[in-house]
Amino acid sequence: MTDEQLEEAGRLERSGDLDGAVIALEEVLGKAPGHAFALARLARVQLRRNRLDEAEDAIDRAEAAAGTTAFTAQLRGDLCYRMRRFEDAARAYQQADALGAKGTWALVQLARARLQLGDLEAARGAASRAAERDDSSGAPWVLLGDLAMREKHLDEAEVMYARAHEHDPEDEWAYAKLVEARLLGLPAEQRDREIEVLLKSSGRGNRHLLGVLAKMRAGRGDAASAADTWGRRAAEHGDAYARKMQGFALRRAGKLDDAAAVLGRCLVEDPHDVILFRTYVRMQQERGALDELRQVLEEALPRAGHRRGAFYGALRKLPAPGVAVTGTPQAGDSAAEGAGVAGTEEVAGTEEVAGTEATGTARPSDDPT
Repeated sequence: MTDEQLEEAGRLERSGDLDGAVIALEEVLGKAPGHAFALARLARVQLRRNRLDEAEDAIDRAEAAAGTTAFTAQLRGDLCYRMRRFEDAARAYQQADALGAKGTWALVQLARARLQLGDLEAARGAASRAAERDDSSGAPWVLLGDLAMREKHLDEAEVMYARAHEHDPEDEWAYAKLVEARLLGLPAEQRDREIEVLLKSSGRGNRHLLGVLAKMRAGRGDAASAADTWGRRAAEHGDAYARKMQGFALRRAGKLDDAAAVLGRCLVEDPHDVILFRTYVRMQQERGALDELRQVLEEALPRAGHRRGAFYGALRKLPAPGVAVTGTPQAGDSAAEGAGVAGTEEVAGTEEVAGTEATGTARPSDDPT
């Protein structure tokens, strides 16, 4: 019966019924609490549900039951990357690779983690190994293009992105990166027009092209248009990243009421995002919207997991409901972990985060190994 339940859990996960998959896996674990395979599968589903604490608990239990495997190490890397603990993520992906992880996911993610840490040579080495391992995957070439972009080698970046597109023409992320690299060679006034043409033709339905358009508009200082574009993408594709970026762009455009509404909902949905938390708390303090801030923090609290301390810290610093506060809070008045620094939201906007956006064609293996 256990095998049938695991098959059913897999079917539910593949169909997108993640809540159903959790229920099916917990039924297995109710009968066999130390079933390492089911625990690893549960961790993967919880990651997809953005339930990071539950995912970490399942990984810990799986490794306690059967030791660290390539799959559990890879899952821990994904968890740490999502939490922006890039050093820990890199260490986990290295372990997954050493344990024989299949495919290119661990190597590609190792490269991304090293790129986030600014270790460009280590990132290049991991991406190159991934390209050698699977010549049908575009993701390693995208990483090599990102490295060239970081080093301001635009011609080399375009070549790398073109190779990624050649290896996997269906990879919308690789195509969008190629378009972005080519647009940077055009006069600023031509870029919007070129992307709009693509969105009506070969790039129709590619959400990442809308992200490129938003970045181009933000780059020339038009935050309001960038916000509109991110909002268009969120409406058309329903992705959380676009909503978050819309909120940051609205804040830069000075539309603080709209920004607060968007970012508040984003924080409720993703209370683990440290940059979002700091930016939102600081903005609401500066606006004096403390009752609104309290409501959002309290609504997000049940899902805050390991970040509950930061949320409780922010709530403790708020005055009683209805009490008027004058003056602008200073940096030290923010919640645990420090106040949001002006412009910190830019960190979140530098690239679409792997695992939610820039996943390319590299994918985790389907089953624990």
